Amino acid sequence: MHLNIVNNMNKKLNEQKKFLFQVIDLNPNYIYANDEIGRYTLMNKSYAKLMGMNIQDMIGKTDDDIDRDTFVEKQSDDKETDQYKLQQKVFIREESITAASGEEIWVQTVKVPINLNDSSAVLAVSTDITERKQYEDEIKFQANHDALTGLPNRRMFNEDLTNLLEKAKIESSQNAIMFLDLDRFKYINDTLGHDIGDLLLTEVSRRIEMLLKQRHNCADIYRLGGDEFTILLPYYNAEDSEAFAKELLEQFKDGFLVDGCEYFITPSIGISIFPRDGDDANTLIKNADTAMYYVKERGKNNYQLFTSEMQQHFYRKMMIEKQLRTALDNEEFELFYQPIMNVKTNEIIGMESLIRWNNEILGQVTPDEFIPIAEETGMIIPIGQWVLDTAIEQNVRWQKEVYKPFKISINVSVRQLLEPTFLESVKNSIENNSIDATYVVLEITESIAMYAESMIEKLCALKKLGINLSMDDFGTGYSSLSYLNKYPLDSLKIDKSFVIGMNRDDENKALVKTIIAIAKQLDLKVIAEGVEGEDEYHFLSEIGCDYAQGYFISRPLSVNDFKEKWLTAGD
Repeated sequence: MHLNIVNNMNKKLNEQKKFLFQVIDLNPNYIYANDEIGRYTLMNKSYAKLMGMNIQDMIGKTDDDIDRDTFVEKQSDDKETDQYKLQQKVFIREESITAASGEEIWVQTVKVPINLNDSSAVLAVSTDITERKQYEDEIKFQANHDALTGLPNRRMFNEDLTNLLEKAKIESSQNAIMFLDLDRFKYINDTLGHDIGDLLLTEVSRRIEMLLKQRHNCADIYRLGGDEFTILLPYYNAEDSEAFAKELLEQFKDGFLVDGCEYFITPSIGISIFPRDGDDANTLIKNADTAMYYVKERGKNNYQLFTSEMQQHFYRKMMIEKQLRTALDNEEFELFYQPIMNVKTNEIIGMESLIRWNNEILGQVTPDEFIPIAEETGMIIPIGQWVLDTAIEQNVRWQKEVYKPFKISINVSVRQLLEPTFLESVKNSIENNSIDATYVVLEITESIAMYAESMIEKLCALKKLGINLSMDDFGTGYSSLSYLNKYPLDSLKIDKSFVIGMNRDDENKALVKTIIAIAKQLDLKVIAEGVEGEDEYHFLSEIGCDYAQGYFISRPLSVNDFKEKWLTAGD
C-alpha cells in the first residue's frame, strides 16, 4: 500500500516534470539556465535552435567550452558583470545576439537567481523584440532623414554640426560648412510639375553622394528641404573647400536624365569656415547661406567663400527690398526711352522703355540691383504690369502727337511669363489703350529655354495677339539653335558685351557676324545693343545688321527729352 502511494507520487512528479519541460520547449521565448560557474543546466529548443546546436551538446558546458565562432553576443551596458551569481532579479533592457544563421536578433531578457541549498543558478528568459527594434529604428530613421532622397535632414544636420564643432574646439581643427541651392528650381517645379522636380532632386542627391563616396568619404550631405542641401567637410580649410566646390560644379555639367528626358540645372554654393567665419553653428550657417545668396545674385552656377563685406551687401539688399514694397504706391518709378535706329536709313524706328528708380532714402537704384530682388520676391509682377501699361500709354500719346508711329520695346522677365494671367494682362493693356499690337515689342531673355515646350506655347499665344517678340541679350544665356527655330520670334538683340569694342576684338567681331548669319537664316531682324562708336555703327551696317541702339545714337532719355530730341524733329 505504501509502495503504491510512493509510485503514484513519483509518476505524478515525472508527469509534472515532463509537462514542465514541454511547456519550456514549446515556449517561443529563449529560455536557459546556468549554474554558478556558468554551465548550462537547462535550455529550451528555441534557444538551442538560435545557437544552432543540440540541447545535449550544450548541457553541462560553459560558453568557453562551446565553439562560439557561430555567434557573437553583445552585452548591454546594464548587464551584471558576475552574471552567474545574481542576488536579485535583473532586467536587461536590450541585447543583440547574432544567431548561428548570421541574423541579428534583438532580445529583452530577465535573469532570475535560483538558490537551492548551497548551490545557485540563474534562469534567463529572453523575448524576441527584433520586430519592435526594427520599427523603432525605422521611426528614428524617418525622424532624421528626408523622405524623398533618403539623405539626413535638417535635424540630423544640426545635431552633426554641433557635435563636429565640439570636437573641432577640442582639437583646434578647421571645418567647412557648405550650402548648396539649385538655380531656378522653382521654375522647373512650376512648369514641369512637382513629380519631375522630385525625381530631379533625387538624381542630384545621388550624383553628389557618389562624388562624396569616391573622393570625399569623410564628408556628409544633408537635404534641408526644397532644393537646399548642406555638406559638412570635417578638417577642410578654405583652399580644400574651394577645390571641392569646383569638383561639385563639374558634376552639374552633364544633364540629369529624368523620366526619359535630360534636364540641365546648376547650383549656387556658399561656404563658411570654422573658426574663421564663426565659432557657433548658427553663425556658420547664416554666413554660408549669405555666401550662397551672394553667388545667386552674381550669375549663379558658382561658389563663394564668405567674407565680411557680404554683410554690408545684404544690408543694402534688405533696404532695397523694404523700399521696393512701397515704390509703386509712392510713384518712385520712371520710364526712360532709348531710340533704336535703322542702320541703313539712319531713321528711328522705335525705342526701348527702361525703368529707373529714385528713392528718397537709397537715391538712384540701378535696375541691375533691384530687378533681381523684384523677381525673387514676386514684386516684378506688379512692377512689370506698371511698365507695360505706362510704356504703351506713352507710345499712344506720342503717336497722336507725331506723324510717324514708332514701336515700343518692353522688357519682360521669365517670372512674368510664368504668371498664368500674363497673356490676359497684355491683351487688356493693348485693348484699353487702343494701340495697334504690331507697335508693341516684348523683349524676352534666353533663360526661357529652360522651360522648353511649355514656354513655346505661351509665346505662340502672345504672338497671336499681333505683337512682336524679340530675344534680348542673345548669346549670353541658354538658347540652343533647335529651340531658337521653334520660338515665334521677330528679332534678336545682340548683347552689348559682344558689340562694345568689337572693332578691337576679332573674336567678338566673328561672334557678331555669326549671330547675324544665323538670324538671317531664320528670317529674323537683328538689333545690336551697346553701340558706342562710329566705327562699330558702320561695321554693323556693312555686315547686314538691321538696327542699332547705344550711346553713339543716344543715351536713354526721359519722356520730355526723348520727345524734344527725336519726336519734334520728326514732324
